[in-house]
Amino acid sequence: MKNIDNFKLENFGNGISVYQSEELYKFTQDAVLLAKFCNIKHTDNVLELCAGSGIISFYTYSLCPFNHLYLNEIQPEMCKIIEENIKFNNFKRKSKIFNCNLKDLKLSDFNKPVDVVICNPPYQKVNGKSLINEKKEIALARHEIEATLEDIIKKSSELIKDKGRLYMVHLASRSAELVALCHNYKLEVKKMKFIFTNQKEAYLVLIEAVKNANPGVRILKEEIK
Repeated sequence: MKNIDNFKLENFGNGISVYQSEELYKFTQDAVLLAKFCNIKHTDNVLELCAGSGIISFYTYSLCPFNHLYLNEIQPEMCKIIEENIKFNNFKRKSKIFNCNLKDLKLSDFNKPVDVVICNPPYQKVNGKSLINEKKEIALARHEIEATLEDIIKKSSELIKDKGRLYMVHLASRSAELVALCHNYKLEVKKMKFIFTNQKEAYLVLIEAVKNANPGVRILKEEIK
């Protein structure tokens, strides 16, 4: 990893702190909203897809310590930051990193199906124009270059146990697509929280989907100033 001076240490409380790069993709309010939205139990085994530097997982752990953490991130440089965060927080015995495309993950990579998948995925579909003038690391974090929303939901369903949960944040404008894809892969959306800023329309949506659950969804909202 680059010199630690190029990284900023964020303290989340309860003894959990994480490094994030000042040069690569840094976490945003979306990550904090998702971490607070997750309903995690102490016994849960948690997998974060598109993990970046692992910010969401570590923040979630600071709110409710859980059993074991798996992190998947395709970018080697980001995985090095995850490794640093694992060392700093003494997580070596309770974590494992997968530096690969999430589509290559298999159920056999885990001891058993996971209880929870968390994901703050790339929001934008690839159209060719929007990638211009962006660093590769940032483009991969923002655009569906290596994995689409359907890829993520399909893989989540494969790896989550029966009645396990998927937590995701995405653009509110893609809510219908998100709900439909979850239903197609046996993940029933049980809770949705729409995030408003100063606009009349919601900007983000947070979802909790449960594998093989009965239909029925709670709709919530939160206003961010």
